[in-house]
Amino acid sequence: MPQISRDIHEAAQPGDEFPRGTWWRRAGVVFATAALIGVYVAVIVSNLRDMEQERTAFAESQASKILLSFETHTVRLLDLADIYLRSARHFVLEDGPQHLGLFLDQVTPPKSDLYSTTLTVLDRRGRVTFSTDASLTPGSDHSDMPVFLHFQGTTSDSIHISAVNDSTLPDQQFFHIARPLLVGKELTGVIVVDIHSSKIAAFYRDMTLGQNSSAAIFSLDRKLIARQPPPVAEAAPMGTLQIWNDSEGNLEGRFRKRSLLDGIERTFLYKRLANYPLVVVVGFAHSDISAGLDEMKRSELIETIVVTLAAMAFATLILVMDGRNRRLAEAERTSRAAAQLLERSNADLERFAYVASHDLKTPLRVITGYAQMLDRRYRDKLDEEANEYIAFLTAGTKRMYRLITDLLHYSRINSQAKPLQPVSSGRAADIAISNLKAVIEENGATISVGPLPTIQADESQLSSLFQNLLGNAIKYRHPERKPLIRIEAVRLSGTLWRFAVKDNGIGIEPEHFERIFVIFQRLHADSAYDGTGIGLALCQRIVTRLGGRIWVESKPGEGSTFFFTANDATRD
Repeated sequence: MPQISRDIHEAAQPGDEFPRGTWWRRAGVVFATAALIGVYVAVIVSNLRDMEQERTAFAESQASKILLSFETHTVRLLDLADIYLRSARHFVLEDGPQHLGLFLDQVTPPKSDLYSTTLTVLDRRGRVTFSTDASLTPGSDHSDMPVFLHFQGTTSDSIHISAVNDSTLPDQQFFHIARPLLVGKELTGVIVVDIHSSKIAAFYRDMTLGQNSSAAIFSLDRKLIARQPPPVAEAAPMGTLQIWNDSEGNLEGRFRKRSLLDGIERTFLYKRLANYPLVVVVGFAHSDISAGLDEMKRSELIETIVVTLAAMAFATLILVMDGRNRRLAEAERTSRAAAQLLERSNADLERFAYVASHDLKTPLRVITGYAQMLDRRYRDKLDEEANEYIAFLTAGTKRMYRLITDLLHYSRINSQAKPLQPVSSGRAADIAISNLKAVIEENGATISVGPLPTIQADESQLSSLFQNLLGNAIKYRHPERKPLIRIEAVRLSGTLWRFAVKDNGIGIEPEHFERIFVIFQRLHADSAYDGTGIGLALCQRIVTRLGGRIWVESKPGEGSTFFFTANDATRD
């Protein structure tokens, strides 16, 4: 009998529903089918890869030609801009900036639409002496301008090219070309002209290698000068781009990488300009190459993949079902264990509440009573230091009593709460205001309540939530103004409301936004503000039970707004 009993038990073990031979045969079919189809797919993929490599080589050849044209075009435009800048500088050094405007009308160079209407002259102190931009008034101080700071201490002529901003809007992209104003070796100022980045990059639009190809100009100080298309707003910092590592040691080259400026994988070809501190880059996207493959072979590949997936799905169905059954059994065991753990946790919580309400409160009441009795009977018989000790004892026991009471409330949020049901949040707010009436009048606080909805809640807990938030708004009032508090709610969706309790108090530093909701965490000393550090933790636990979340937005010195969400009473 013992042997028979053991055999029956072994037959019932999970995972042994089928004979081992059947399991291995089915597994063999799955793996054999997968292997055969895998070989077929590998052949098709290999053919497509060969075609892609041929197209990549052709695209790289075309990119080299375009890079050369782009380099020539950029150098030519920069030469024109530099001639324009040198002519204006010569006039300023010879005749001064007073009549520079008339001179500029006569020397407007070819391709003048590439330049903005801004040519600016700064004196040795960085003050504007001339500008075609009416917003740059003569005498205004621009000594903190990066292009001006670049030339401080220089004694020789040089050109400086730098990006002005990091805008991703094409009509707002431009950069500076600047030269120093030198009398002998003495720096007397700086002359600057602005160039539209987007119009330089627009040259590439007529020579594109594909929809996702790109062209860019970078300065050697790791700044983006021009790019087509413009980088996305959330692009990575320019200093992290691989182009810097490659171009520092090589005058030209290539590399393949996913662009940090727009997330598209490309092969990039780059070349440093001989006479300017710039690098021109052209990139072609591999997605464009893949998109141009022969449609018939793409269809064949898709069909093969579909057949493969269908065959493998059929062959592995038994394994999937077996795994599913195993997971369900494991989930059931885990669920039972979690339920038992939750029951033990709730039981521990109930025992803690009992200890807090009886075993701790009773001796504290006794200690407090005797301390008060000592104070009444012997105040006139003891010295000042002894009376101070008794006062400390009385205050400490009272604070401990409040702490135990708050812990009791905190522990009973879930264990002794009423079921959630439709509750008027306006009525709950009125109850909280009524409970705080004396405090409100004492501090001259003004509380306004907007229209509030009916939500799924426990009325006593919801009023406790409002009472804690209102009490904090009054407690942490600004010393120079009376408390002004506003309660309102807005509907975020058909079933969700967002409540806001806004005050004009002392505010909270941003680094404490999360900390204030941790139990016993206080931002101020006990002597500054009374409390136990449980109030906001209690609020968070109430809101969590309501199925919402609570957070704060605040500016120090201006006030705070506590937000929390709750479900509408009509939610199914």
